[in-house]
Amino acid sequence: MKRILTTMLASAFALCLNAQNYEPTSTWPYIYPEFTEGTLSFNVSGEREGLYNIHILEGRLHFIDGEIIREASPDDVYSVKIGNEIYLNAGGTMMKVLAQSEAGVVLQETIVDKVKLNSSGAAYGASSNSMATRSLSSLERTGSMTNINHMELKNARNDGEILPVARKIYLMSGGKLMLASRKDVTEAVGAPAMKAFLKTHKIKWKDPQSLLLVVDFLSEGASGIK
Repeated sequence: MKRILTTMLASAFALCLNAQNYEPTSTWPYIYPEFTEGTLSFNVSGEREGLYNIHILEGRLHFIDGEIIREASPDDVYSVKIGNEIYLNAGGTMMKVLAQSEAGVVLQETIVDKVKLNSSGAAYGASSNSMATRSLSSLERTGSMTNINHMELKNARNDGEILPVARKIYLMSGGKLMLASRKDVTEAVGAPAMKAFLKTHKIKWKDPQSLLLVVDFLSEGASGIK
């Protein structure tokens, strides 16, 4: 029993380490290194268990159907739980839920950092950038990589170029989605209301829990949002 437990812990540690070292590539542009067990919640009603991943270039939910990668229609998807993480369909883009309250949610979008990808001064080097840019352009032309054999794509994932990623944080309240920035919130509620709010709340704009205060503020003033 002790030997089995030790083996299980070692395997879990290896999986965790693998995920930490993982970087998406132009031939495997996914948030996760593997399609992972999860639960899809549909817009109308019902759930479905399956193996899921998030396609970074399009922000769409992909799943395994037999041996084939399919794309879930954004019209059908409400949210998906992949492992211990929840992604919400925000206007057709799957975004990770960082924090939530009755008033709304703080979301994170993961995208390809095209500025870094195309920068000749980046760590990837000029020639690597040119190759990565060509790979990305080719990938974008081929579409969302659906209706492709899962194992064939997985076996080729290291053949592509590394895709640097960027993460943007959004606020959603009352069905409205906006960037989690002082500028965007001010434009939504007006400068006087924002000034009064910030007098009594010290917001940390990169802290999801702190941003819930902004979500509550947006919810309370939803009728006055421009």
